[in-house]
Amino acid sequence: MEHNPKLVSSEVAALWSAYMLNSMAYCIVQHFGSVNEDADATDIIQTALTNCLFVVDEVKQIFEKENHAIPIGFTQEDVNLKAGRLYSDLFTLRYIKYMAAAGTAAAAALLEVLARNDIRELFSKTSERFMKLYNDACDLLLKKGAFVRSPTIAPMEKAEYLQSESFLSGLIGKHRPLTAIELAHISKNTETNSIGRTFIAGFSQTAKSPEVRKFMERGMEIASKHETVFRQILIEDGVPMPSTWDSTISQSIDAPFSDKLMMFQTNSLTAISVAGYGAAIGASLRKDLGGHYTRLVAEILQYANDGVKLMIENRWMEQPPQNVDREALRNRSV
Repeated sequence: MEHNPKLVSSEVAALWSAYMLNSMAYCIVQHFGSVNEDADATDIIQTALTNCLFVVDEVKQIFEKENHAIPIGFTQEDVNLKAGRLYSDLFTLRYIKYMAAAGTAAAAALLEVLARNDIRELFSKTSERFMKLYNDACDLLLKKGAFVRSPTIAPMEKAEYLQSESFLSGLIGKHRPLTAIELAHISKNTETNSIGRTFIAGFSQTAKSPEVRKFMERGMEIASKHETVFRQILIEDGVPMPSTWDSTISQSIDAPFSDKLMMFQTNSLTAISVAGYGAAIGASLRKDLGGHYTRLVAEILQYANDGVKLMIENRWMEQPPQNVDREALRNRSV
């Protein structure tokens, strides 16, 4: 019988994070499924649930074999399937598309730091599953005429090399037009803020804790501000505005999710924003864009830090696996 080596830190981190995110997403999509009235979306919702459960079960089995503690994650205690509709069925599709894309990218990126064959196989299958889910969600959104598209640009007439460093300018005075790559990042980051703003708008009216409601309201303001920054860049560049996200939210104040889950989902979206802004900084050669992203990242990081503090105060922050504290062992009481 082949014996697997012990899990290394990167593998433990990947498995733990996958368990947390998928147990959370399972709860969210369960609620979406319980209120769904769109027959076309039934199969996609079921596939999303199956994918999340697949990851959770696989990670659990691996941790059990390794005598590693199973994360608490999120359970049926974190979702109220009797709660009424909070978001539209169209938002459900867009959420599944968005999270499927994030799951595909995360699983694929993790392969680089995974050594064990069984762990690589798990994340390879995860990437394949979520990629198919993403494509199915895209196809349905296109069919419904509800796919959020990036701005269009005129076809490039010829390929050529740059001849001036003015291509990098943009802090002061007139700047050159946005590149397709820069536009792609602006569109993606606008989309992230838009779906986040919609999500936490619902959280802000259903959270039980006044502190959580206040935190969500602050997040809505930040997301709205960042959307405005990105849209202003497009306006100044004469770029056609991309279509906007559906933001229909009911008047329900009956919480479908626990405050703990809502905080975790908000922090997860914040982490995706930070990663997206970081990628945009590396791909944006216009100096004014780098300035915008750097400033906005700082604001998001502060918001995320405050969110972690709030979760710790309420004992909602599950401790990630960490290295042994040797100093604590040396200084323990005899």
